Amino acid sequence: MGKDKQTDSFLKKIINNTYIRNIAAMVIIAIILIGITLFFVNQYTRHNEAIEVPDLKGLQVEDAAAMISAKNLRYEVVDSIFQKDGVPGAILEQIPSGKSSVKQGRTIYLTIQAKNEPLVAIPDLEDASLRQAETLLNALGITQINIVSVPSEFQDLVYGVEYNGSPLKGGQRIPKGSTVTLKVGNGNANDTSADSLQIEGSETFSE
Repeated sequence: MGKDKQTDSFLKKIINNTYIRNIAAMVIIAIILIGITLFFVNQYTRHNEAIEVPDLKGLQVEDAAAMISAKNLRYEVVDSIFQKDGVPGAILEQIPSGKSSVKQGRTIYLTIQAKNEPLVAIPDLEDASLRQAETLLNALGITQINIVSVPSEFQDLVYGVEYNGSPLKGGQRIPKGSTVTLKVGNGNANDTSADSLQIEGSETFSE
């Protein structure tokens, strides 16, 4: 009995101790705050609620939009690229990729096939050298270049550019990937003939 009284007395002292009660209260409050924080973090990140991204490549944007909406996702067209023999408006690339896992509300970024081939502005090539003209045109994506040799005392000097049989002036725009013709001096002012040459890898100019 004496030991029980001593134990009860010791417990009462601990319980009535202000410092111990304050520490116990802080521990309890800390546990509650941690629990609340973990709950809201779990709700915010939607833990274990991953959504599989549909594979959208090859689809038209209008058709893909319905699939994206059904998954509670969003989309944004960020770029358009022209590819020969491509289907205008078709989706070429997507980020994130198809079948990857994302959270609800994620935006899917799309790259689509451009409906028209982009236009490029032709630089002023008159009086440029043949080599310089080729370099400038290739940089614009124009690699199909025909050469027509014309009488001139200056060899390999460009006298003009033509597209579809019509002269081009600097700044005029034509579709990227078009075939153009360069009129280039042959270094023989007395030569009255005009021989048509073609750069290796070029297609015969027509139209």
